[in-house]
Amino acid sequence: MTNQEFMADLRGAVEEYFRAVDAWEAAYQKYYRLPDRARQITPDLEGVQSAYLAGRKRLEALVPRARRLGFQYGIRDPWTVLLRTSLGEYAPQERRGSAISRSERAQVNHCLVDLAAACEGYAPDDPEDMRRSWRRRIIDFFY
Repeated sequence: MTNQEFMADLRGAVEEYFRAVDAWEAAYQKYYRLPDRARQITPDLEGVQSAYLAGRKRLEALVPRARRLGFQYGIRDPWTVLLRTSLGEYAPQERRGSAISRSERAQVNHCLVDLAAACEGYAPDDPEDMRRSWRRRIIDFFY
């Protein structure tokens, strides 16, 4: 599979995962109003739960190659945060926001755009970043 085909597949998997998370949260919001039932999966949520798990499994299979491509082209890795998302952690009354925030979604979309551009052969935005050593990039990432 070429990098361009992989990027199309990765974009589809990310969109499917985001849709599954949104559908799960909508069903959770609809059926659960009490904090003591927050972690239970009942027949009301089985359909959306299976769609979420299928989307997550598909995305998890593609993330290692996406990480390698990101490291190859010097693009920041948003995948760790995305895959550590936990659904149903809070009761609907406690939190209105999504489990995947808008900033996390924006980071993932920015990464997808940069990876697609890099796979097409376009130069990165800041060529100085590519000249830095991998050690310096890791230090800059965390500090």
